[in-house]
Amino acid sequence: MNLSFTAHVGTMTMPTANGDVPSSKFLNRLSSFPAVSTGIEAVKSNPVTAAPLAVAKRTSLLFAAPVFPLASLSYFLLEPLIEPLMKRLDTAAHNTLSRIESTWPLIKEQPEHIKAEVEYLVFLPLTKSKERKDYVSSTYSNEYSHCGKGGIMTVGRALICTQLIVLSDGLLWIKSMLSGGNEQKSVAVKSGK
Repeated sequence: MNLSFTAHVGTMTMPTANGDVPSSKFLNRLSSFPAVSTGIEAVKSNPVTAAPLAVAKRTSLLFAAPVFPLASLSYFLLEPLIEPLMKRLDTAAHNTLSRIESTWPLIKEQPEHIKAEVEYLVFLPLTKSKERKDYVSSTYSNEYSHCGKGGIMTVGRALICTQLIVLSDGLLWIKSMLSGGNEQKSVAVKSGK
């Protein structure tokens, strides 16, 4: 009994008792994602990861070769029990992948797009805090120039005015978020825009 045992992404290559080679809907679909297929190709083509993979494959074949005929025989004997379970497991995994796809459609995008989205989300707090800092700094500069000459009184008045402006802008933003933008529409209607 000469069976070849090789692993391919997207297919299960263990032949059944009648010689058919079953395929996995889940693995086929998973390997069709651009990020997954790009990652697999990168691992295979990178010399740093390709050499350990080749060693692991040779080692597994070396140690599995003596045990493989016994494992094949037990698999063939238990196939009628295992096959329906494997099909249900594959279907459940495929359905889970469908739900993940519908929840996060980003996983179907190209890796470059995913990387750009992740970078945007990671640096969003930093970007927003820099925008807030620039906003407060420019507001203070404007108020300082409107309050008069230099001195402690000018600095104090500029600080108080800046705090009031930032507070009122924050409250207007909260109001617009709670009202769902209706306030902006009514202001636009009142101003004739």
